[in-house]
Amino acid sequence: MIEVLVTAEFKEWYQLLSDPDAEAVARVVDLLEAKGISLGFPYSSDIKGSKQLRELRVQSQGKPMRVFYAFDPKRNAVLLIGAVKTDKRFYQRYTPVAEKMWKEYLKTMEDKQ
Repeated sequence: MIEVLVTAEFKEWYQLLSDPDAEAVARVVDLLEAKGISLGFPYSSDIKGSKQLRELRVQSQGKPMRVFYAFDPKRNAVLLIGAVKTDKRFYQRYTPVAEKMWKEYLKTMEDKQ
């Protein structure tokens, strides 16, 4: 089992989800916690154009939801941001946001050492 950490942005998004959506996300996060880096498709996949980011793939009530995450140097899974995948520009909008969050997280880790 690995430790799953969350950002404030992820936590805020998660708390606004309906109960069925939150349960669907929690099920996939539990799989990530249990399987770690070996969690594969259809629950997790690479994000094209990113070297470190991955996404959790969640289906709930007929809608696709995605959670951007990465593994930190301590091999913790860090859930960065979640969103409902609603348009064709989804990755163009959210990947840069998640990349920036990831860089800030890593910088914070370095500053603590």
